[in-house]
Amino acid sequence: MAKKKVTLATALAASALLAGCAQTVVPGMGIEEISDWGGRDDITFEVMASLEGNEVPAKVTVYQDQMSFDGNTAEFTGEAFYKLTVDDLADLSDSQIRISVEAEDPNAEVACGLKGTGLTHPLHSTEAEGTGSASCVLNVD
Repeated sequence: MAKKKVTLATALAASALLAGCAQTVVPGMGIEEISDWGGRDDITFEVMASLEGNEVPAKVTVYQDQMSFDGNTAEFTGEAFYKLTVDDLADLSDSQIRISVEAEDPNAEVACGLKGTGLTHPLHSTEAEGTGSASCVLNVD
């Protein structure tokens, strides 16, 4: 009987530990279209899609720590700027933000640029280009 109690206690402790480590999307997480790179305290990104010099439709998707969230996609044509919205920027500390852009036409040239001020460093940025799709990743510290 004592062995069963130890096994049960161990299982409960492991479950509690795993539940406490579960990641969640930070409160207020979303994206908002803006006109340019935004302010110093913003995490902003630019996405572009073109084919033979013409703007083409595309979709951008944002992930926090590989997790999707309500309102994490937007459709655009040609070029667009967005910023992340969160209730408290500090909640993103030690998170990873990934921006994925995908054109409707798989032959289109696409690009993304992602900029964040970070919490302890003045500026982080990343850029990527591709045919049909591209992804940018920013580690928020």
